[in-house]
Amino acid sequence: MRRLTLRSRANCLLLALFILPLALTPPADAARGDKREPLDLSILGQRDALIPQMTTAQRLQYLELERGIEQAQSDKRSGEYLANSKPPALEPDRDVKPLVERGKKLIAQAEAAIYENQRRMIQLLKSVEAEKAAQAAVDLTKYDYALPTASLESALDEQARELMEACWELGYETLFFDGIFIRDGEGLRRADTGIRNQVYDALVKIDGDTFSLTIPVDFQLKPGTRGNSRHVFSYQNAAVFENDKKALLVLELTTPASSATGLLSLRAIDLETQRIAAQRLVKIDDLAALFELPPEGLADRLPTDVRFRDPGQRIEIFARLSNPYAFQLTHAPGTGVATACLAETLLRHSGLRIVDSAFLLEAYGETLEDPGSWVGQANARLSLEPAEEDGSYRVTAQARDSDRILAIGTLGLTYPDVPEIPEAPPETEAIEAEME
Repeated sequence: MRRLTLRSRANCLLLALFILPLALTPPADAARGDKREPLDLSILGQRDALIPQMTTAQRLQYLELERGIEQAQSDKRSGEYLANSKPPALEPDRDVKPLVERGKKLIAQAEAAIYENQRRMIQLLKSVEAEKAAQAAVDLTKYDYALPTASLESALDEQARELMEACWELGYETLFFDGIFIRDGEGLRRADTGIRNQVYDALVKIDGDTFSLTIPVDFQLKPGTRGNSRHVFSYQNAAVFENDKKALLVLELTTPASSATGLLSLRAIDLETQRIAAQRLVKIDDLAALFELPPEGLADRLPTDVRFRDPGQRIEIFARLSNPYAFQLTHAPGTGVATACLAETLLRHSGLRIVDSAFLLEAYGETLEDPGSWVGQANARLSLEPAEEDGSYRVTAQARDSDRILAIGTLGLTYPDVPEIPEAPPETEAIEAEME
């Protein structure tokens, strides 16, 4: 006898369920005299979507219920045949009442079995549906996170330690430290000696007797490089580290105007692939003390929470490609904080490859003979541009040498309630005009 597949058996079952008037007014159980509430069979229409979501145990349970319904349907047909018994023409006086009663009883038992198996099947499908909905809710918010806040000292002790430990777990033998960078309204610059030394001392303490931390001497991009080879930096004693797996430790502190907080990005860039191997992001709350700023007019002007919505799950699709893209993050002016937050959520919650070629060009590009020829290791880019809603940014993807721009999702940043940055008083504006 030919065996039916799960899908074909389910189709036959659904057809039978709609043919029979069981969903409207289930008959009374003649054996017990009970009344049964009507069943809502609408969820059976979603079985094609729900069956693939089942566990092995749930599929076995579904098949068992399906077989129970099919057997009860067969029993009911037999009961209907008996219930319709008539005396044969040659024996018009033959008593067929026992057959009729037996048929009615068989029908009642079959309908009770169908009802019970249907009820359990509905419960099973609703359970799978609920599990699917719960997982969808998790998938929807998996990119969301709250930005931690700490002093620079605490951030170095905790976040920098996590970063270096992650590098060691990834097999990096040499970690280059070449200073800390400040990003403000005027662009990117190196921090002064005092902050640099504080950071270096903290990193040395974390490194301990691992001896992986090194300051490269004369660390610069090769003048003729376009950034698309494995070796783009030159430095003294390069031969000593030639066979080591190397990463550049980048500490970048973004300081918005009139902000009492700064956004510290700690990341390790693989020197051969320019890929961000590990990253940590933290708000620094002692910015005024670090830069000796007057506290008047300062407020926390950095986001507290980050959310990212990718309704088409395109990030996961990109991450699962057999030949994945290497993405570089680009952004419109004034979206440096949003870019750092997007990089953090993608690095934390997806397998997407993010390269930091843009930073390398910005930080070290002064030694290049032709900075405009720099291409880096990325073969695609993710771009951000402000959306109409405050704190929201549209994220798009584009492959190198392609004109097609693919919408990915939306990045949203939640900011604390702070007063607007006051405009300069007229007398200040007049003085500035005279100076110009």
